Amino acid sequence: MSKKVGHNCFQCSKLSTAEAQTKPCWDAVRCPNRRHYQRNKARISQQRKQSRPVESSSGSVLRTIAIDNPPIGTGISIIFYRERQDAPVHAIAAEVWQGTEKVLKVEPMHCLGLTPAQVVGVMTEILKACSSELGMELTKFASKVELHPSQCPISSCPQWHHNN
Repeated sequence: MSKKVGHNCFQCSKLSTAEAQTKPCWDAVRCPNRRHYQRNKARISQQRKQSRPVESSSGSVLRTIAIDNPPIGTGISIIFYRERQDAPVHAIAAEVWQGTEKVLKVEPMHCLGLTPAQVVGVMTEILKACSSELGMELTKFASKVELHPSQCPISSCPQWHHNN
């Protein structure tokens, strides 16, 4: 079983590269790979799992086949801008993907001063708005992305873009 990634590496993976390089623990050899893995862990694990040969109960390798023109799924990813998982949400955004193509983007919005219940309400409104825009029902978020608030793209951000 692999060693669990340290809390600092996990938090650092949310920062931009320039910010991460200013940290005293930065190692130019190890950190870029660790940051990439942390940001893409779900996709990498899924690819790894799919590439493993499947063995039957008798120990022989099972044959695999490919389906021509598989259906393209639609999923919505929620993006949280916050320092830690237990920290208040700074901003929230979303993206809708069909297969490997991004088809809809919900612009980031600040959540400063909102209660957790209000943030859940915003998430529900995002699902409803995306569902009506695409003409299909989206009932839950397929994935969650967490980024550090310093990466907040809102130019009028009161907390991180003081010079604007």
